Amino acid sequence: MENNLRSFCCTQCGTCCGICPTSAIKMVLDWKRGIYTPQLIGDICIQCGSCSNVCPGRSVSLGLNLAGNEPENVLLGNFLKCYLAHATEHTIRYNSASGGLVTSLLLFALELGIIDGALVTRMKKDNPFEPEPFIARTRDEIIEASKSKYCPVAANTVLKEIIREKGKFAVVGLPCHIQGIRRAEKNNSRIAEKIVLHIGIFCSHTDSFKSTEFLLYKLNIKKVDVTQINYRGEGWPGKVKITLKGGHERMVNLGDPLWVSFHGIISFSPYACMFCSDLTNELADISVGDPWLPEISAIEHEGKSIAISRSIEGDALLNSANSSGYIALSPMDSKAVIKSQKTFLYFKKINIKSRKNLINLFGGEVPCFKESLKDSFNNRMLSIFSVFNYYLSQIPILKYIPTRILCAYVSLSDSFISLFVEKDMRRFC
Repeated sequence: MENNLRSFCCTQCGTCCGICPTSAIKMVLDWKRGIYTPQLIGDICIQCGSCSNVCPGRSVSLGLNLAGNEPENVLLGNFLKCYLAHATEHTIRYNSASGGLVTSLLLFALELGIIDGALVTRMKKDNPFEPEPFIARTRDEIIEASKSKYCPVAANTVLKEIIREKGKFAVVGLPCHIQGIRRAEKNNSRIAEKIVLHIGIFCSHTDSFKSTEFLLYKLNIKKVDVTQINYRGEGWPGKVKITLKGGHERMVNLGDPLWVSFHGIISFSPYACMFCSDLTNELADISVGDPWLPEISAIEHEGKSIAISRSIEGDALLNSANSSGYIALSPMDSKAVIKSQKTFLYFKKINIKSRKNLINLFGGEVPCFKESLKDSFNNRMLSIFSVFNYYLSQIPILKYIPTRILCAYVSLSDSFISLFVEKDMRRFC
């Protein structure tokens, strides 16, 4: 494995493991650090460079390179149309992350024979804290994989199975997963032929496994007592539901001060997330995310999704699923999409340059970089908050800080950040 796959830039996507021709790489779960790390197995590496070629952690300008042209919209990337959508089947809509759109699209594609299976992720039955990427081939398996997973997922390790099996496949993943897969397709024609649909999830950042441990500690729950954990579902915006031995359940609403105290300020994110510039999954055929708009949040309780079509095939699938009654689809203005994601679009697209400069100033390592949007005093000030929040989460004593103090800090951070974000984002939405 080459030096540029060092852990500082690893996104934990698992692409290197999934395409290694000699199976010389294994994704190892480091519970102490709360992340996956790629490790060499024995001395069977042949130095072919495949792992290096597919690594999405090497550059934050990957989207521009693979799209073939500079995007007209610097915040959303290249796209055809934007929509607001949801599953028409109530059970799927209510029990998914944000309207059940991804689940319904996969079911539609499977039942029409567009795909023979889909790379998705569920939580392991024998270990409720560890995700299990797999190829879903039935309706029940696709539904089983619904909901978000707020933990690292090395989904692309399953590329080994896609290469080996016959058929056409869909893949569902975060921006780093889709970036890795697109790189793999450029380097392996068999993968490119078999993957016919890329569904990408919006992602502000990944939470390490330490974030779940933090939540359990604050709820006074022992890991050994947990039998199941669902990070979304139960309507929109949803709840974290923790099932304990004996069937007792504990709930935490998304937006609850406890949830915001560790998820909302980029705490517990892997280091590579600090340098990701892709919020809306710009290399997917269809990108899907939550519509965080006040006018929707005030009245929506079952779930809706933003859908961005980026390919002719993706747009055709959305409209065909709508015509067939699987989903409800309506147009959405791209400026409304930007407005719904403005804080993290600012973090990903504008503040990234200042973060890089700040970390460089203190001797930190950063991946290759193409800077587009101008730096400013606001950016430099906000980079201090984001970098501080990252390093704050690495301190073990964090979980002992009273929740009310953490929430007060989050509230102060939000007020400070909103002041500058509102000012700088006016030109975009």
